Amino acid sequence: MSKLSLHISDWLNPELTYEFIARTRPPLIKVFGDAGLDDAKIREAKTHSPTSVFVGRMYFPEQGIERDEKTPLDTVFHYDAIADARHAFAQMRGIIEKTRGLVTIWEGYNEIPIDTDAPLTEREFQKARNYNAFTVEMARLMREDGLKYAAYSFSTGNPVHVELWDLLQDGLRASDFLALHEYIAPNEAFSEFNFSMCNRYRQIMARLSQDARKPILITECGVDYLGQQGFKGKIGAAKYLSMLGQYDAELIKDAYVIGATIYCYGINAPQWKTYDIGGDFAKALRDYIQNTPTPPFDNPLVETSPSAMQPAPGLARLAEALAWTQQARAKLAANDNAGARALLQEKIIPWFYASAPQHSSDLANAQAHTAARWYAEEATRQIEAGASDAAAKLLDTHVITWLASSGPHALGILSVEYPAQPRAKSKTAAAKSKRAPKKKTTAKTKRAAPKPKSK
Repeated sequence: MSKLSLHISDWLNPELTYEFIARTRPPLIKVFGDAGLDDAKIREAKTHSPTSVFVGRMYFPEQGIERDEKTPLDTVFHYDAIADARHAFAQMRGIIEKTRGLVTIWEGYNEIPIDTDAPLTEREFQKARNYNAFTVEMARLMREDGLKYAAYSFSTGNPVHVELWDLLQDGLRASDFLALHEYIAPNEAFSEFNFSMCNRYRQIMARLSQDARKPILITECGVDYLGQQGFKGKIGAAKYLSMLGQYDAELIKDAYVIGATIYCYGINAPQWKTYDIGGDFAKALRDYIQNTPTPPFDNPLVETSPSAMQPAPGLARLAEALAWTQQARAKLAANDNAGARALLQEKIIPWFYASAPQHSSDLANAQAHTAARWYAEEATRQIEAGASDAAAKLLDTHVITWLASSGPHALGILSVEYPAQPRAKSKTAAAKSKRAPKKKTTAKTKRAAPKPKSK
């Protein structure tokens, strides 16, 4: 199903909101500010969709990281990231306790710009180091408190210079998720629309080292003209929904993107009224989500090998898939990397493709199934790179754990019968029967000038 969901700033129509959540069961819901972080309403919403995960953000009147390019350079180099993170966390303490057990993922500071379109100077490099150190400490504080942290929450197209991500990776390693904002940029007349800032996360993921690649939360998306004008009064609901659907079709391809929350559902602040997707638009969005089938996920970072797409012959039960994975893990422990790789490529990964629940209404478990398959593929790549310990950890943490859980049973995956394969008469005939690899999805390279917003 669709990855689109709600960014709730105010529960202006609770009954419609509950009905939307009950019928779409989104993987991710964003709640923001005093009105959005209403524990009673979040608790009620969770009764309608227990598997939905809430990510929260509180409003900070002041964000300690230097934002003004006119601030003396000395201030940038004497910023105390640890003290600032602890101060920010202390300010969040009250709302964290109020929503304990309801909001499990938190964002910190919002839309901190660390560079501009201009060539990089030492100021920008230091700001990246500052935000990295702040994020490491915030993630540590969150984890110690039993919570998960979504790092950075950068505005559309930021950082402008993708190489600054080299200095932001420790923050990602310490965090659980990467939060980003991605908006479609219209011209002033709303007659032309630039999608080049959408799916820019692919460039980011390609830049990051493997251990810094975290699942992505798009915690704001939609159409935005320079932080001043949303879709209302400019384009009709049908056109806006069509553009969101175009964006959604790309999100669906990337298993590591958990969801995208549209800014904004229910809002009282006058300056943001043109962004409000409540009322009739929410009903149209609800119907779109319910009627959007999910195609097979493709990871744009890696080519899917032809052998991984070949169904294995015969009948493979869930218990067998689990046993194969445990055998692969044991082979890694015995330094039989080739044997482990063969099991993954010839049995385990094809089993995941054959058992994929393409149209399941149990979205959380369907996505977990896809994620487990991706980690099996990633374990294969780690083996090929000589990182057998990393491969073993992926199998332990993500694949074996999922196969042994109640998730596959909830999806009805007890066994998978593969279609009968014709017997090849020769090696040449067998080679001709192999399926060609899918083309890699690439991100657009044309970029619009990013414009940070303040909310």
